[in-house]
Amino acid sequence: MAAILPFHAVRYAAGTDLARVVTQPYDKISPDLRQTYQARDPHNLVNLILPEEAAGMDKYQHSAALFKQWYADGTLARDAAAGVYPYRQHFEIFGQQHVRGGFIARMQVEPYENKIVFPHERTLAKPKADRLSLLRAGRVHYGLIFLLYEDDGRIQSILDHAMTGAPCAALTDDFAVRNELWQINDAAGMRAVQAAMADKQVFIADGHHRYETSLAYAAENPRDVCAQSTMAMFVNIRGPLVILPTHRCVHGLANYSRAQLQQALQRDFAVQPCANLDALLAATRAPQGVACLGVYDGQDFYTATLQEPGPMRAAAPARSDDWRALDVAILHTLVIEGALDISAARVEQEAGVTYQRDPQEAVQRVQSGAAQCAFFLRPTAAAQVCAVARHGEVMPQKSTDFYPKLLSGLTMYALDLQNA
Repeated sequence: MAAILPFHAVRYAAGTDLARVVTQPYDKISPDLRQTYQARDPHNLVNLILPEEAAGMDKYQHSAALFKQWYADGTLARDAAAGVYPYRQHFEIFGQQHVRGGFIARMQVEPYENKIVFPHERTLAKPKADRLSLLRAGRVHYGLIFLLYEDDGRIQSILDHAMTGAPCAALTDDFAVRNELWQINDAAGMRAVQAAMADKQVFIADGHHRYETSLAYAAENPRDVCAQSTMAMFVNIRGPLVILPTHRCVHGLANYSRAQLQQALQRDFAVQPCANLDALLAATRAPQGVACLGVYDGQDFYTATLQEPGPMRAAAPARSDDWRALDVAILHTLVIEGALDISAARVEQEAGVTYQRDPQEAVQRVQSGAAQCAFFLRPTAAAQVCAVARHGEVMPQKSTDFYPKLLSGLTMYALDLQNA
């Protein structure tokens, strides 16, 4: 099962103002945010993970050269003792306080067919080629793969004990999330974590492209022991997890009709009007097992509740019951593809469907004419992610949004500095 290994993390030198140099994951950095990071500090990690070309070097070579320069001049330092790193985040969302924790370690990469690591998303070739070029040039893992595992309490007790002391790194990020990092480097503590994880399967929450990049690099370097593992954050699926829904806006339909949409929905769904967006969102929070979608057709708010599982069995006969029970699968299969005739291929190309985290922004897109209708979802549960993944199935695009994101730059796994 999951083979967990300690490592000598490379981190920003003691005394560094971490809020100036760490970043969100590379794929969450917009052009504007990239410029903000670059202006914030010349040693901001964005220069390594989203590098630019320099004289005589392509962008990947430039990143590798910068890492070596920063390590040589003391901007970055290697932890003398190998360890695993408890990582905790304190944050507020929707007026409620939350704490999410786990630990960072190396993990031996495993092909999906070994049934140790389970994905739930499809990946795209272009982002993987980009990350693989960066890894080949610099041989450093900068970002964390977010993995879920089931803990019976043994691992959490080890982490809780380690986190009673002062953290070795701490900062509050741009989203007002308090991030704290510790290190477990005693032999007994590390062995206890490894033993407790030895029978675990893990599920990718975020970082599918980074994981598959690690797999590809390991395959390219079969005799390189350090290349056979990657850096990840392990979080207990039974712990407090916040998953945000991602709502859908539809645009570009040639003959869109509110009446025809409602009529099409009534074939499979019970349709009930709602007074406003708040009432609609409250109504979609139906008990698990009841699929209730929210709809704004450009004029009216209403819910669409699937009346029985037959339509999904007919429309997706090859899928598992767990997949067919997903709200997002029901929306894409019966509504977007079925009622609105937008093919799955078009959706994958983000043609005809756009994605909004903020439900009010989704409504505004419809009201402004940028979209014709909007659909609202409740969050996918972490247990549903794992259940679908165990079947070897993947979810529709943007089915999950784990919040907050794990920062890049708190720890780095430099392959060539493990035996220094």
